Amino acid sequence: MMDFEYQPYGGGAAQATTNQPDHYFGGSYGGGVQSISRREIIEHFAEFRRAIHEGPVTLVQHYYNSNYETMIQNYNTEWPSAEALKEHVGDDALFLTLYKEMYFRHIYASKPGGVSLEERQESYMNYIDLFNLVLAKDQPLKIELPDQWLWDIIEEFIYQFQSFCNFRTKLAKRTDDDIEHLKRNIKIWNVHAVLNVMHSLVDKSRIVEQLEAAKKRSLIGLLKLHTLTSDYYMALKTIECIDLDVTKQNDVCQVFHCIVATNYHAGFCYSMMRNYDDAIRVFVDTLLYIQRSKPIMVAQTFQNDAVNKTADQMMTLLAICLTLNPMRIDETIYLHLKEKFLDKLPKPLLWVGPDGKLPFRDSFAYACPKFISPAPTIFEQRNDSQWAEPFNRQIEVFTEELQEQAYIPDVRSYLKLYTTMNIEKLASFMEKTPQEVKPLLLTFKHKLSGNDAAEKTEEDFQSSADIDFYVDKDIIYIADTKITRRYSDYLVKQILKYQELTRTISEGLTPRHAGNK
Repeated sequence: MMDFEYQPYGGGAAQATTNQPDHYFGGSYGGGVQSISRREIIEHFAEFRRAIHEGPVTLVQHYYNSNYETMIQNYNTEWPSAEALKEHVGDDALFLTLYKEMYFRHIYASKPGGVSLEERQESYMNYIDLFNLVLAKDQPLKIELPDQWLWDIIEEFIYQFQSFCNFRTKLAKRTDDDIEHLKRNIKIWNVHAVLNVMHSLVDKSRIVEQLEAAKKRSLIGLLKLHTLTSDYYMALKTIECIDLDVTKQNDVCQVFHCIVATNYHAGFCYSMMRNYDDAIRVFVDTLLYIQRSKPIMVAQTFQNDAVNKTADQMMTLLAICLTLNPMRIDETIYLHLKEKFLDKLPKPLLWVGPDGKLPFRDSFAYACPKFISPAPTIFEQRNDSQWAEPFNRQIEVFTEELQEQAYIPDVRSYLKLYTTMNIEKLASFMEKTPQEVKPLLLTFKHKLSGNDAAEKTEEDFQSSADIDFYVDKDIIYIADTKITRRYSDYLVKQILKYQELTRTISEGLTPRHAGNK
């Protein structure tokens, strides 16, 4: 059980408790005419509560999608406080906690000027109350929430933690009262508390089978959290039990954005660990999945913006990975990639644009997650350096990687032309000395050696390059490591499938059906 106390913002007579009452109403932030009356909202949520307790889960899904999506789009709609709703639905702790989770999510999404420190604090304590209701019970709660809602809770929890880290480290914009309050409440949105919540949900799910869906969402939450803190190895270690194949994921998870977000963060971790083969495979499979799922996206407009942005980020990361590690990919994705990055793909890694900037560096800055630092805030530094430091550090890591791999594409292109080659000959092609070429060959070997997740064994490192080589004295011996695909076997399998399908259809066509035809 997780119990945290905090001192109420602004001091006064308010008492510290894990369940601060919500005395204020969601304001009509847009300032326009309300499109939904307050009484109608309360009646809707009263029916929503009944659906949660009585089911079925499809009815809960209907209320969750329709109510939340409608009101999130009407920024001028006033949301009632939990206290006001309590007068109509009774003292239902679970429902009121779930309602406040949606209520604060609405504030985060729509309040002009940003979320206040008090609102961030209230939202955190509400999450602690919600997770305590789940984790403190020996038996599972007698309700069933839709997969979409479970994912939204986990994702919003991580997002609000990320948002608070940025809020806490942008000290140039904080008042003296804000600083003092943050110092007094260092456990609010503490990284250890957030990790504890995620791991507790995973451990609880191993005991209670009913929470299996929550376990997968929690593991994905840990993947995202470790990625944001730049711990890529631990991020991938966390999801070892999750198959990143989108087809298999879709069989066990119907939340479209969850699958896309999982593969985006996993692919990014692979790319940062120089496992470009797996990164490219994950990105291509996910982008194809998004293309095939356009009809679903039309029905789930709530998630469209997030999915489209993530897809654009994956496309950018895919272009970077293919530049560092060229390989054949799906023709549809390749044509889209070529059209989008026609002016960048053929360029050298350290190509400098007309504005004096590195386009690859700028593309990476757009496509990467917005990193955070798990370190405690140094409140004496009243500037934004602590906020920018995690992001800038990862940008510098990527830039150093570009500098180290700048000549690898040239080395690969020359080695692919030969089976044996003298180092002096390679040096003449690259307009360098043999002494300068030898470190480049070592760099080629080192940078393109990684653990292939598709064929991994413990501490089994393989080259992700399409060629391999070794140097004996001054001679380079080159071998093609990629096995040519046997298209005849593939065609034979497809012919057999077609014959089986034709026979099945023919046998199923009875005389009655034939007469009606």
